[in-house]
Amino acid sequence: MAIPSSSVELTLRGKVVAWLTALAAGAAWLGDDDNARLAAAMLAAPLVVDFVAKQRRLHHTEVQVAARRTVVGALFVEQLTLVHRGRRPARECLLSEPRTMRSEPPVLLPVLPPDAPVRVGIRGRSLQRSHVLERVFVLMSVWPLALFRTRAVVTVAADFVTEPARVPLSAEIVQAIAEQQAAPRDRTMATGLEFHSLREHQPNEDARGVHALRSAAIGTLVRRVTRGRLPHTVGLVLDLRRPPGRPLQHGTRRFEWSLGACAALVAHLRQRAAQVRVLVVAAEPAQFLVHGPAQEHDLLTLLAEAGPTPHHPLAPDLLDELLRLEHCFWIPAGAYTASPEIAALPRTVTIVGGEFE
Repeated sequence: MAIPSSSVELTLRGKVVAWLTALAAGAAWLGDDDNARLAAAMLAAPLVVDFVAKQRRLHHTEVQVAARRTVVGALFVEQLTLVHRGRRPARECLLSEPRTMRSEPPVLLPVLPPDAPVRVGIRGRSLQRSHVLERVFVLMSVWPLALFRTRAVVTVAADFVTEPARVPLSAEIVQAIAEQQAAPRDRTMATGLEFHSLREHQPNEDARGVHALRSAAIGTLVRRVTRGRLPHTVGLVLDLRRPPGRPLQHGTRRFEWSLGACAALVAHLRQRAAQVRVLVVAAEPAQFLVHGPAQEHDLLTLLAEAGPTPHHPLAPDLLDELLRLEHCFWIPAGAYTASPEIAALPRTVTIVGGEFE
């Protein structure tokens, strides 16, 4: 983590006054004129007063912020708690976060009393897919005379995940998902899922299945058990490899689109009550069985950190789990559409973005 620091610099107004002071002092020295000396002293006085009275302990301000998970381009409102550890109150301070407030003006803070928490809200928008472990805030103040500006950089440890922007799935992909719906477990004329029983809710399960009224009545979380369609597993391969001999820095637009398609496809499959076995082909391959929000968050965090990798052959055992599945989606994020492993899969394979939709 970077060390918090502050600096004092002249504003545009201060530079003009400083230049006039220098000219008046030069005229007084060359011409030995009392009027020039008086003008130089009058011009230098506000500079000295502003420099002496300037707030130099802005970097002692603590910023408390919770972990944030957002999507590229999505607007969010962040609630911050600021505690100023200086000896005097901090007045007329502007707060900004360069990473998320490029199109937003700085926020004018109220007076920050010493050691008293103050809550403020800022609007932000993350424009780059990423996963960072610290956030950087900038505090500025021109109080009292605006001839000098105090600028402080404050860093705070906070998990900040920017997921890839979701992209709409094509009609062919949606149709391929619909064709893989499993048969009902019990023969019934009703469509969709039917209520069967109640059981205790587990911490790693989706909270949307909790029965609110029954949980409130007995004082513990219980969830509905439904019968209907069998849970089915769908395979998904996200291939981050570039074709042989291709540079890594090319194909950025396709790469970002593919990551967004992967996130949208997993969300769509999860809405259809499907489990998704994901294989991420990278320098160090990763496998996920997404059957709940926790696993989906882990996958989205990996997508936020992902980057293209050079071409390399796959280990034969990586596809063992996918070979047992009826259907598999393959996303060539690195534009390696001629992968021989696609032909090796004996079941149905749907290429997502093969021609960059």
